[in-house]
Amino acid sequence: MERSALIDALRDHLTADSQVEVAWLGGSDATGRTDGLSDLDPVVVARAADIEAVFRGIEDLLDRTIGIRHRHRFGPPTPHGHEQALYLGERTPPSLAIDLVVMDLDTKSRERFIEPERHGHPIVLVDRAGWFDQPTPLDRAMHQGRIDRYLAELASLHPHLMPLVEKAIVRGDWLDAFTWYQNRCVKPLCDLMRIEHDPDRFDYGFRYLDRDLPDAERELLQRLAFIGSPEDLPAAFAEARREIERRLAVLSPQSHRG
Repeated sequence: MERSALIDALRDHLTADSQVEVAWLGGSDATGRTDGLSDLDPVVVARAADIEAVFRGIEDLLDRTIGIRHRHRFGPPTPHGHEQALYLGERTPPSLAIDLVVMDLDTKSRERFIEPERHGHPIVLVDRAGWFDQPTPLDRAMHQGRIDRYLAELASLHPHLMPLVEKAIVRGDWLDAFTWYQNRCVKPLCDLMRIEHDPDRFDYGFRYLDRDLPDAERELLQRLAFIGSPEDLPAAFAEARREIERRLAVLSPQSHRG
């Protein structure tokens, strides 16, 4: 079954299910970046008492249309607080995963994943509750608070974490050193680049960097991430450390206090 046909079947099912209050497609559909390998990211909203019934209805639909080959239901609590499950079909391309989220109708607006600055413009399938009658803009003050807290924590932890990378390098524990380097140097550097160039999605990690970072920044990050051999790690670590510390000095809230 092709992706577009599955979307049509899903829309028909959700429209007919009176327990569904709101539904939309997020992910690549919301950002206009679908291709032949894109997943399907439906988000469905129901009253708390109806969530399990909505799940069962969607699973019945998937069984009839694509034949569920694998499923994984995330146990509570999920990181975002919403019910979530993953599905692969027998009659869909192997690359096509369905990442289903079902939200409580009482979810606060800031927890709905519908701010266009962060999540694009969803493809609305059902909106009985009027969630999309008006745009839901990003709460700038709250978001800046998250960025400031992240920067403060990184600035405080950074001096404690760098010796862990150094010791692993000196000991020749290359797998340990490389893991520490990727997690405590490359990833934070990516976050700092995002805060500088794309603060609305500072916490998106390595996703969508082809559109969210300038070419020079992305090329620097790739060069530091894809080192050739263990012998190259000390120099890469030193450069990544300098980049982190230089950017922290500019971006950290403490640096702007007079």
